[in-house]
Amino acid sequence: MRTHTMRIWSKSLVVLIGCLLLLGTVAVAQSGRKQKKADPQPVIQGVNQPEARTVPEPEVAPEKPKEKPVEKGKAIQISSAMGDMEIPMYYTTAVSDGCLDQLRRELKTAQLSSERNQTRSDAMKAAKESEDLFVVWIELQYSRVGAGSMNGVDVRFTVFEPKTGKQIFFGTGFPRQPQGMPIPPMGGSRDQMALDWAGRDIADQVIRKLGLRSGF
Repeated sequence: MRTHTMRIWSKSLVVLIGCLLLLGTVAVAQSGRKQKKADPQPVIQGVNQPEARTVPEPEVAPEKPKEKPVEKGKAIQISSAMGDMEIPMYYTTAVSDGCLDQLRRELKTAQLSSERNQTRSDAMKAAKESEDLFVVWIELQYSRVGAGSMNGVDVRFTVFEPKTGKQIFFGTGFPRQPQGMPIPPMGGSRDQMALDWAGRDIADQVIRKLGLRSGF
């Protein structure tokens, strides 16, 4: 009886040990398997999702193209002397205005200015004290033979260069009809027309002497 009990107990122990070994093998196998990742949950509308936010890249302003420097034209000053006592003041004004207007017509980028009742020394000084200013000094002289115009007035001019104030050339303005100008001008007398044309002739000579015709 005792022997039979021992056998049963031995068999039970063997079965128990076998079960334990089987359970251990299953546990090891389960631990070696990869865990299945959970499916991503759909984003709930209306709820902030910090992990889904992206930081926007800073906007870079497009580089502006470099502007080309504006080409600077010649600087020319029309300076006129006080006329002789025999010469009406508006004669000088007519010559100076005609010269200045013709320069504006021909030289679109030139820097033009005018001064009245200046002496020769004043004109030289204005050119000498400037880095780029050419001074055209106009002087009207009474002439009985009318060498410079149709009304007994000589229209003379002198050009002084910048920095030095030296005279670079001089000449006489003649009443030549400019191209495209009416004859006679509206509301002008023959004297005014002649003086205006003499001033425009001075402008044409200055443009030619300074070599500005081809650049404008």
